[in-house]
Amino acid sequence: MKTHIKIIFTTLIVFCSCQRAKKKGKELIEKSKTEIADVSKKAWKKSVNFAFNSFSSTEKVNLSDIYSDDNIPETDEMKSVQINFPPNFYSCYFKYKSDKTEMLEFLSNLKTKHSDISDTETEKTDGSEMKKNLEFIEREMPEFKKEILFFYEIKNIENIEFYRCNKYPNANYLAIDIDNGIIYHLIEKYWD
Repeated sequence: MKTHIKIIFTTLIVFCSCQRAKKKGKELIEKSKTEIADVSKKAWKKSVNFAFNSFSSTEKVNLSDIYSDDNIPETDEMKSVQINFPPNFYSCYFKYKSDKTEMLEFLSNLKTKHSDISDTETEKTDGSEMKKNLEFIEREMPEFKKEILFFYEIKNIENIEFYRCNKYPNANYLAIDIDNGIIYHLIEKYWD
C-alpha cells in the first residue's frame, strides 16, 4: 500500500512538474516570438529609412519648373528648395512675395487629369498639413531641415492664413503672412 501511495504521489509530482514546464515553455515561446517581431520591425524601419534618406536629395527650383503655365502670377522669389524622395516624388518649398488673390486664383484654375481627386477651388485651412510636413522633416530627415529653415518661419508669424488647393498630380499648401504679403508655398507630388 505504501508503495502504491509513493507511486501515485511521485506520478502527481512528475505530472505537476511537467505541466509547469509546459506552461513555462509556452510563455518562453510567446516572449521569443514578440521579441523577434519587435527586432524585425526595428530592422525593417532602419533599412527603409536608410534607403529613403540615402537616395533623397535637394535642388533649386522655380514655380515655372512645376507649372509650365504662362499665367503664373508675378513673384519676387526669395527662396526655394526641392527635396527629391525615392522613387520620383518631391516636396517643393517656396518663399516669395506675390498678389494673394492672383495666386489663389491661379491655383484654382490649374488643369488636372483627375478632377475626381482634385479640389475645384482653393480652400482656407488650419495649416495642419504644413505643420505635419515640417514635423516629418524634423523627425525622419533632420539633415534636410537646414535646407528649408526659411520655411520654419511660419511658426513665428502671428497674423497668418493657410490655404490648400490640390490639383493632381500636385498638392498645394500656402501660408500667407497677412502683414507683409509673403507667401510660403509647399507643393507635394501626389503618391498614387
